[in-house]
Amino acid sequence: MSKGQFESEMNSHPIDSRSLIPFISKEFKTHFTKNITALYHYTNLEGAQGIISNKTFWASHIKFMNDSKEYSHGLEICEAIVQNLIQEFPKENPRRAYLEEVFTILEEQDTDIFVVSFCEREDLLSQWRGYSRSKHGVSIGFDYVALFDVSFHLSEENFFPRKVIYNHQLQQQIIHRIIEVALASIEMNADKTAYTPKEVARTIGYFLPLFKHSTFSEEKEWRIIVTNSKSMPYQHELKFRARDNIILPYIELLTHNKVTQNDNKLPINQITVGPSGTNEFTARSLNYYLKNVGYPTVPIKISHIPYR
Repeated sequence: MSKGQFESEMNSHPIDSRSLIPFISKEFKTHFTKNITALYHYTNLEGAQGIISNKTFWASHIKFMNDSKEYSHGLEICEAIVQNLIQEFPKENPRRAYLEEVFTILEEQDTDIFVVSFCEREDLLSQWRGYSRSKHGVSIGFDYVALFDVSFHLSEENFFPRKVIYNHQLQQQIIHRIIEVALASIEMNADKTAYTPKEVARTIGYFLPLFKHSTFSEEKEWRIIVTNSKSMPYQHELKFRARDNIILPYIELLTHNKVTQNDNKLPINQITVGPSGTNEFTARSLNYYLKNVGYPTVPIKISHIPYR
């Protein structure tokens, strides 16, 4: 991007040092979202009851999730790109020092990343195995428009779900673009960049949890990403709960139904009971529960996947 192109873009889309994340989100909007009617959240019965009763999702710390190693996949891609770009600049070039600082911050990141996962499909074996964490799993189907505003939110504070990116070349393109915009801002004003190295590192760190290896593409996953950093002015309250063999850090995300006539009920369009030896019995108990907590018309389905 030339200096003139960058200035023109900045004039048409005013931004500040706190808004690199929404700037990149908007540019790659078609890759992070699409026209769908529903998203499904896989959990166990206890988790489903908590979501429905409290109208709250629990965003888990990415380092303690089942697929936590996927974060290192994106980080390795990013570090390779930044290192290669560093080598392109002579040692006395300020851009090299700038990128070196970005790289250092990435390695010493103080940002905690929390994730809520959704899926485009209601009955998927990999999701039952990964998220229900027991033989009594359910997937809760949410009306996409009602739960998440149809307009594309540009800030992570809006808790808007984004599609996971499985394409390796697109992952590289996003990282390159973040760095390109940051370096172009230096070119526009040699004395002061629009983005500090910390903001660039934070932006990269925000998108990395949306990068997964292509072999996982059948999961069709979407994620809400929430960040907590000591350097940020606002901190989400950190909570802990025991799960299996770990103490899991998480934060609570309170939902806000966009459809006001629903009496502040969650816009649940169906619940699917996962494969188990007692799924019919589980479905009856779930139906009774829903009727008594204000969801008498929510249909309950049984997984088509054979129980083993």
